[in-house]
Amino acid sequence: MSSAAAPGHPQRFFRDFIRVAGPFWTGRGRWRTRLLAVMLALLVVGQVALAVRLNIWTADLFDALERRSTDRAMAQMGIFVLILLGTMATNTTHLVVRRYLQLDWRRWLTARVIGDWMEDARHYQADLIPGDHANPDGRIAEDIRIATEVAIDLASSLFYCVLLLITFVGILWSLSGWIRVAGLDVPGHLVVLAFGYAGMGAVVAFLLGRPLVRATDTRQTREAEFRFSLVRAHETGEPIAVARGERLERERLRTVFETIAQSWRDQSMGLARLMAFSSGYVALAGVLPILVGTPRFLEGTLSLGRLVQSGQAFQQVTAALSWPVDNLALIAGWRASVERVLMLDEAVRVVALEAARTGETAINLDRVPTSQLGVRDLWVAAPDGTAMLSDLTLTVEPGEHVLVDGDPEAASALFRVLAGIWPWGRGRVDLPADAGMIAVGPWPFLPQGTLRQTLAFPGAADPRDDAAMQAALASVGLAHLERRLNDVADWTRTLTGAEVQRLSFARLILLRPDWVVLGDATDALDPASADNMLSLIIDRLPQAAIILIGRHPGSADIFDRRLTLERVADGEILLNEVYARRQAAKMPRARPLSVIDRLREGYGR
Repeated sequence: MSSAAAPGHPQRFFRDFIRVAGPFWTGRGRWRTRLLAVMLALLVVGQVALAVRLNIWTADLFDALERRSTDRAMAQMGIFVLILLGTMATNTTHLVVRRYLQLDWRRWLTARVIGDWMEDARHYQADLIPGDHANPDGRIAEDIRIATEVAIDLASSLFYCVLLLITFVGILWSLSGWIRVAGLDVPGHLVVLAFGYAGMGAVVAFLLGRPLVRATDTRQTREAEFRFSLVRAHETGEPIAVARGERLERERLRTVFETIAQSWRDQSMGLARLMAFSSGYVALAGVLPILVGTPRFLEGTLSLGRLVQSGQAFQQVTAALSWPVDNLALIAGWRASVERVLMLDEAVRVVALEAARTGETAINLDRVPTSQLGVRDLWVAAPDGTAMLSDLTLTVEPGEHVLVDGDPEAASALFRVLAGIWPWGRGRVDLPADAGMIAVGPWPFLPQGTLRQTLAFPGAADPRDDAAMQAALASVGLAHLERRLNDVADWTRTLTGAEVQRLSFARLILLRPDWVVLGDATDALDPASADNMLSLIIDRLPQAAIILIGRHPGSADIFDRRLTLERVADGEILLNEVYARRQAAKMPRARPLSVIDRLREGYGR
């Protein structure tokens, strides 16, 4: 792999970010977004123009004061009011436009990432492959926010500082005049001084910040350990109370907190050193050019206004030059968030690519109206590409009841193949159309909302079906829920595991599918209840074919036939390309823009 294509290479990092987030700015019909971006840039130009005008106003005001000209001084007061009003209007409009773009970009990127992630079981499949894409909730909720908001903040402030540097370097150069050094006339000495002063400040801050970064990292680690200790104490509350272990637990928590106190003191010392330098650095930046220009002022070659103007221009130039240092921590945080979003996107693209495979090395799903359900010459692989099931052929006819048990992992994988969410393997799978088949796993999906909506899923709830819903609930042993059809709840949390599985059978009775695929769908029930649920749907759905894959607590006599699965034990590599991709995903990954980490190791704020 070339360096240009290496995962941690800056070129690929920015290219991937533009690929994922760039269409917000470049896509068709995004004229409003581009118009607002141009408006934001023009507002930045306006801010710089007002800063230049304020700098010129300062010179004119002090020149008027030097001449003791009341008329000119009053005129400058009027000009200042206009500058002040312009600054207020420009900064306010800039804030509104910037925040609108930030929210709009975040909304668009969130919708795109969720759309790709929550499609065709990719959210489920991505969790099964190795890689740095865990906790997608945090990546979508927080990292996308940082990636979009901070990107606009950084771009806006960088553009402002570049314009500021260009304009004020010219002003500072013109104010510098010529000075004689070792018999030579040297122009622009204040510009050289500004660059040297900013460079010196960066070096000193870099050296002073080294202990601060280590102290900050240590404190964050100690804070995380304390939070984990509190969570552990909360989760083990009952055992602690039964054993009367509160005193010991209090002492443990106090000890853990004391490690925070020590790291806090170390961080405070580092902050104090850096604050002492920063305070002096900022204060001296406003005085140094005036001290340097005082001899020329006393000689009469520089007016008081131009002397004060040079001080302001010097501060603006050093502030612009300090942009990389001032924003180092922000850039590092933005880079980390972007990388986390890209890792999630990459995982989703990987499983989407693998699910899209066709031909002899893929599981080929044939979803057409059919009179049978089954698999032919099916090999099922684990997510790492190694074989789990080999050369399986199974056909289920309408009205037939089949039990498939055996190795739990192999049975679970076969259920997911028939449910259409397991892309790893090869062979042919004949499935009825989606509307004619329902797959029910051990943890049925119960959407939040009213109980009526939950029972009707995936269809729409109709109050006219209440009688049928109440009858279905009563038939599966959930008569106590008949009066709760209008209640809104998270039913997965409200009901017990057994009640959730009973509710899934009530849903089957209402939806009346022709094909029912159950995966460990009765494992939370006692044997008698499990047999009763199956007998109920056999009685209510006499035309339906039922295949139960996995563990059934009840009797196998209720089924027409039984198939026992055995898992391939030798770890044969079934999918070479998938296996190679998984091995590569386990390798250490180079971080993009690693120079930021190297700088951050020696600099802190």
